[in-house]
Amino acid sequence: MVTLIHDLRYAVRMLVKNPGFTIVAVLTLALGIGANTTIFSVINATLLRPLAFPDPDRLVLVWETFGKGPDNINIVSAPNIWDFKRQAKSFAGMAIFDSAGRGYNLSPTGTKQEAEQVSGLRVSADFFPTLGVKPLLGRTFLPEEETLGRDREVVLSYGLWKNRYNGDPALVGKTIKIDGEDFTLVGVMPREFQWQFWSGPRQLWVPVGYTKTDFGRGDNSFICIARLKPGVTMAQAKAEMEAIASGVRQQYPKEDANMGATVTPLGEFGMENLKATLLVLLAAVGFVLLIACVNVANLMLARGAARQKEFAIRRALGAAGSRIALQMLTESLLLSLLGGAAGLLLAIWSNQALFHVFQLDKMHLPLRAVNSLSVDGRVFVFTLLVSWLTGVLFGLAPAVSAIRGEVSDPLKEGGRGSTPGGGMLLRNALVTSEVALALVVLCGAGLMIKSLSLLLGVDPGLNPKNVLTMRMSVPQDEIYVGPPGLPRFCQDLDEHVSAIPGVVSAGAIAHLPFEGNAGRGFQIEGQPPAKPGEMPGANYSVACPNYFRTMGIPILRGREFKQQDTLNSEGVIVINETMARKFWPKDDPIGKAIRLGGSDGPRLTVVGVFGDVHHTGLDSPIQRQFMRPYMQAGWPVMSVVVRTANAPGTFAAPIKKAIAEFLPDRPVSDVEAMEDVVRNSTGSRRFPMLLLSGFALLALALAAIGIAGVVAYSVSQRTHEIGIRMALGAGPRNVLALVLRRGLTWVFAGVALGILGSLALTRLLAGLLFEVKPADPLVLGSVAALLSLVAAIANYIPARRATKVDPMVALRYE
Repeated sequence: MVTLIHDLRYAVRMLVKNPGFTIVAVLTLALGIGANTTIFSVINATLLRPLAFPDPDRLVLVWETFGKGPDNINIVSAPNIWDFKRQAKSFAGMAIFDSAGRGYNLSPTGTKQEAEQVSGLRVSADFFPTLGVKPLLGRTFLPEEETLGRDREVVLSYGLWKNRYNGDPALVGKTIKIDGEDFTLVGVMPREFQWQFWSGPRQLWVPVGYTKTDFGRGDNSFICIARLKPGVTMAQAKAEMEAIASGVRQQYPKEDANMGATVTPLGEFGMENLKATLLVLLAAVGFVLLIACVNVANLMLARGAARQKEFAIRRALGAAGSRIALQMLTESLLLSLLGGAAGLLLAIWSNQALFHVFQLDKMHLPLRAVNSLSVDGRVFVFTLLVSWLTGVLFGLAPAVSAIRGEVSDPLKEGGRGSTPGGGMLLRNALVTSEVALALVVLCGAGLMIKSLSLLLGVDPGLNPKNVLTMRMSVPQDEIYVGPPGLPRFCQDLDEHVSAIPGVVSAGAIAHLPFEGNAGRGFQIEGQPPAKPGEMPGANYSVACPNYFRTMGIPILRGREFKQQDTLNSEGVIVINETMARKFWPKDDPIGKAIRLGGSDGPRLTVVGVFGDVHHTGLDSPIQRQFMRPYMQAGWPVMSVVVRTANAPGTFAAPIKKAIAEFLPDRPVSDVEAMEDVVRNSTGSRRFPMLLLSGFALLALALAAIGIAGVVAYSVSQRTHEIGIRMALGAGPRNVLALVLRRGLTWVFAGVALGILGSLALTRLLAGLLFEVKPADPLVLGSVAALLSLVAAIANYIPARRATKVDPMVALRYE
C-alpha cells in the first residue's frame, strides 16, 4: 500500500509537471470513454433494466403459429385462448388484451373544462393479477365484468388520475364520462406502473367486453400474456402449448387448420432490431476508444523515450525493471481514471442531448418507456471498468518499452536521449492499427448513409406535402367489422373541414400509412373454395370518400368511394395494384367480387384500383390491400387527413374547431404533418446512421491527429539525419518524399488491414441495411480514398516542416 501511495504521488507530480501532455491525453480518453458510456446508457435504459413487474422472467407471451420459421407467430383469438387456459398446467395465470388499443374520449369535468382523448386498452379480468401488480386505490376488474353490457368499469393510470382529476381519492366508486357514457372508476394504478405495447403508455383500462366478432376462432385480435408457475421452464411450456394446440386443431379442423401455439419471453419481445442496432453502435464506439488508446499510447511512448535517461539512471542505481514498469502503469491508470471522470461528465451532457434530439421518450419500445438516460450504478461501474481496462491497454506498451534495452545505451553520447529503432517501429505499428480501426468505423457509417439515402428515395406511393393528420375515436358497438357508429361521420367531416379557407380536401382512414394494418381473409367469387387454413387474405382498412385525393394516391382504374356507398347500397371495395395483379392477373378486376371471411360472408364488389402505397414502411415490400367505405363498415379509431394550400401546421386549430362543431365530445389527438409521419418511419435507421456517422468522424479526427503526431515525433527524432542529408545535397522535395514515403507506407498497410476487417465485420450491419450489401465496393473504395487523403494531409504537415530544417542547426542537434 505504501508503494502504491508513493507511485500515485509521483504520478500526480509528473502529470502536473507536463500539463500540455496531461490535458491532451485526458481529453482524448474522455472522448473515447464518454462515447462508450453514452451508448451503454442507452443499452442500460432499453435492454438491461428488468421489467417493472414481480418476477419478470416468468412472464411470457402466448402466440398462435402458422407454418414454420421465425416470423410465423400471430396474435390469438379469444376462443382458442379459452381452450388454452382450461387445459394448460404450466401457467399460474393467463390473460389477454386488445392487440390494437384505441383512444377514449373523456368528457369535460369540473377540473378540466375541455374534452380530452387518451390512449386506453381492453383487458381481461386477470390481466393485472397475471402481471403481479395491485392498484394504488380500489380494485381491478372482476370476471363477470368481461361480459358486454356489464363492462362499464374503468381503471386509471396514476398520471391521468393525478393530472385530470387532481388525484381525488373520493372519485373511486363514482362515475366518469367516457365516450359519452357513464363508467364507474373502480381503481387507480400506482405511479410506477406503466404499460406500453406497440404504442405509447396507456392511460386507462376497461374490461374486454367481448363483442360478437370476438367469438370467432378466426378473428385473431388479442395478445395473450401468461405467468409461468415456479419451476416450469420455457421449454416445458412450449411443449405443452404445442400439444394443446394440436388437440384444438383436431377439434376445429376448419377454423384452426395449420394452427399451432408457442411461448416467448415477454422481456425479449420486439427488442431484436434494437439489440442488433445498439450492439453495432457499441462495437463502433469500442473502436473509437481503441483509436484513442493508440493515440495516448503513442504519447506515452514519446514521453517515455524522453525519459530514457531517467529510467537508465534508476536502473543503474538498482531499481528493478518491473518497478519502473509498475510506475508507468500507475501513471497510465491515473490518466485513464481522469479521462473516465471527464468522459462521465461528457456522457451526462451527451445523454441529455441524445434524449431530446432523438426523442427517445417516443421510442415505443414494448414494455419499456425510456423517460431519461440517467447515469445509475450500472453505468458508473461500466465507466470505471472501461477506464481501468483502457489504462492497462494503452499503458502496457509504454511500460514494456521503458525497461527495454541496455542500461548504458541512453547514457552514451553525452546523454542524448536517442530512442532505439524498436520504439519507432512500435509507434508505426500502432498507427497502422488505428488507421485500420478508423476505416472499419467509416465503412459502417458509409453503408448506413447510403442505405438511408436509398430508403429516402423510395416512392411512398402518396404525396405527403401539405397534408395534416390527426387521430380521433369514433366509438361503435360492434368493434372492427360492424356497421359505422356515426353513419354521417365522413359527410360531416367533408362539409365542415372542407369549408375552411385554404383547405383543399379532407378525408379519413382507419390505418394511416406507415402505422400498420389489419388483415382479413376472403373467398374470391367464381374461384374454387379455398382449403381450410389456406384462405387468401390481404391488409384491410376503411376510408372515407376523398381520402385518396387528399393523400395524392392515384386511382388507376374505376373509382374511389362516394358518399352514396352506404349500408343500403351494394357492398364495395377498392384494391391496390398488387392485389389486382395477384388475384386477377389477366382480367380486369373492376366488377369482380369477394366474400369477406369465407363463402358465406358479405359480398363485396371491386369498384376501383388504387396505386400501391408503402403502408408498413418504406423498407417493407408492398403488400396486398383492400379498403371498404367507412359508411359500410365503421372503425373505432380514424385518422383524419386534410390537404391544405400551404403550411398544414397552421390549420390545426381551425380543423379542431370544425370537428368540434359536429362531434363536440370527441377530441382529436396526435396532430402531425404527413411529411413528419413519413420521416419518422425511417427513425429506426436514422438513429444509428447519425450516431455511427458521428463516431466515424470522431475516429477519423483521432486517427488524423495520431498520424500527424507520430510523423512529427519521427521528424524530430531524425532531425540530425535530415540535416546530414540536406548538407550532402538533398533538396526539400527529397526530404518531403522521404518522410511521406515512410509515413504513408504504414498508413496504406492500415488501409489494407481495414479493408479486410470491414469485409468481415460489416456483415453485422446486414440487418440494418436497405438494398446495400455489406461489402459494397463503392462505399469501401470511397472510405479508403477518404481515409488515405486525410492520412496524407496528416503526414504532409510535419513532413513539410521537415523541409525547413536548417542543416547547420541540425548538425549541432543533440
